[in-house]
Amino acid sequence: MTSVPGFPGAPAVVLFREQITKDDMHVQQFYDRIKILTEDGKKYANVELAFSSWQGDGYWEGDDNMMGDIIGRTIHSDGTIIPFTGKPYLKTITKEGDFKFQEKIFTLPDVEVGSIIEYRYSKRYNDHIYEPPRWLIQGDLFLKAAHYVWYPTTVELIDREADLPVNAISWFPILPAGAAIQHREIPGKDSHGNTASVYELNVKDVPPVLHEEFMPPTGSFSYRVLFSFTPYSSGADYWKSKGKSWSKHADSFMGPNSELRAATQAIIAGATTDDAKLRKIYATVMSLDNTDYSREHDRQEDKAAGLGKVNNAADVLSHKRGNSTAMTELFVGMARAAGMKAYLMLVTNRTEDMFAQGWLNFNQLDTALAIVVVDGKEQFFDPGNRYIPYGTLEWQNTLVGGVRQLDNGTGFASSPGEPYTANKTTRVANLKMDEHGAVAGDIDLAFTGNMALHWRQRALRGDDESIKHALRTYLEEDLPKTLQPTVVSITNLEDYEKPLLVKYSVIGTLGTPTGKRLVLPVDIFTAHTRATFPDEKREVAVYFHYPQAVIDAMRINLPKNMTLEATPASSDFSIKGTGMYKLTVEPAATNVTVRRTYAFNEVLTPVAQYPALRTFYSQFEAKDQDSIVLKQAAVESAGAGAGGN
Repeated sequence: MTSVPGFPGAPAVVLFREQITKDDMHVQQFYDRIKILTEDGKKYANVELAFSSWQGDGYWEGDDNMMGDIIGRTIHSDGTIIPFTGKPYLKTITKEGDFKFQEKIFTLPDVEVGSIIEYRYSKRYNDHIYEPPRWLIQGDLFLKAAHYVWYPTTVELIDREADLPVNAISWFPILPAGAAIQHREIPGKDSHGNTASVYELNVKDVPPVLHEEFMPPTGSFSYRVLFSFTPYSSGADYWKSKGKSWSKHADSFMGPNSELRAATQAIIAGATTDDAKLRKIYATVMSLDNTDYSREHDRQEDKAAGLGKVNNAADVLSHKRGNSTAMTELFVGMARAAGMKAYLMLVTNRTEDMFAQGWLNFNQLDTALAIVVVDGKEQFFDPGNRYIPYGTLEWQNTLVGGVRQLDNGTGFASSPGEPYTANKTTRVANLKMDEHGAVAGDIDLAFTGNMALHWRQRALRGDDESIKHALRTYLEEDLPKTLQPTVVSITNLEDYEKPLLVKYSVIGTLGTPTGKRLVLPVDIFTAHTRATFPDEKREVAVYFHYPQAVIDAMRINLPKNMTLEATPASSDFSIKGTGMYKLTVEPAATNVTVRRTYAFNEVLTPVAQYPALRTFYSQFEAKDQDSIVLKQAAVESAGAGAGGN
């Protein structure tokens, strides 16, 4: 086997994969057999097994997850076998409170094109933990065949949160045509004297996950089966009960109690409208230390500082710190203390996944948002997100489903989107050219919305020099290579309610000389534009993170020996109800000014509308490559007009 039919250039192929889960042994066993087809495919000899574990205390003991029992070998095409004899390396990726994210890393030996690699490993966990499996079927490689098996425990389990006996198993399947889960009982009795059962799935010829640019979150539609233990008879009962329990605990934490009411009244003193009150509350919450962006403090530190355990939202305010969820809960509690209707909502961050109502797992809801009724209308807030403006959401938390509090319980809901006007990047260049084509001047960038949030949060991860370096590199990627920008100043870096302003100075040369002419790019900010959608056909919808607008203005002040010979005609393209592009060139005696506006107001474009989207992009990206032509005036020589022989 040297290739995969229908997938030319495939680097490797999974010949067989197996995953067996044995609950009563508290182990999941894995096996992979992979054929290497190209030089690039040799990278699959480097295996990284990611896993997470958490250490609890008291009733919640933790799961103690660990990867081990690793064996493997390389089989050459002539039958030679080279066993893996090394020692896997354990690497800690991150540690967040009681949670630790790690990898077991190893490399199979002497792999070459044509080799087959195979390896087995086990994931073991706490004897008190019963963990339903996740069968993630579709991956980067073509899968010839796979076998999945689960032997659920017959031990009577208790849902600790609901304090109810687990009496059912549910699953959320996304499977290829013809594949089905087989559930059967095993004859006889198991070690507990109960009738055991098994869930089994066989799949064949599963294509790899498509990798196209601007794809929706792959976790939402790749082939998979997600199991859950449940004490509930239906999905509706599960979400109703879990939602009620979550809401009750959240209300208990948020209050407000008398301490929070008193603190809130002092903060909103002088404000006369709901909006004015809420803005003061929001500013107070955003001024606190969000430990998701700094660090957690352990109990010993709090004790040394004279601070007790955090039991409620009032404690978060008095400690002046908390994680993102605590910040959002504090905001809701203070809004209630100010006399407003306020609710908590949990959503799934759509960076990689979307909310799957059919999967009975409350943990997929990983981000808390606030909903407050302001002047009779519900508004959404994201106070757990450092530096996000009042009344806005980060893109990952827009247009996603989740569970929210209601006056009479909880229910499903979706967070709103935002228009392109909420995410604006403005780029202004004012350059002066000398008679040799050298330029110098200023470039001013202004960010609002998600780009401003990105840079503000990026600054939290480094010092002044690192953010300046990152911003310089960001601009260099757009400008012609002959221009060298330097960051002069950054304004409003911490003032999240104002646009983030970055001023650059720039020097260098501009344009391509051709005899007596100099050919300039029509817009220096699009000098490196390439086709966004080069492929004529597309398999999945186009997915942008958020709507946005980019507005450019460029003025080049010309030297006396240069005149404009040719400028592009103005252009105006649009895609109905979704996007627009305008380019104008304004020639003058001593300068030329270019104005460019791009705006796109959608997140998801269906495959059926891809041809129109591709045409729109092709039109304006071609226009971005137009040129301005300058002509150099003739220079009279010292002997001009003298007679000759």
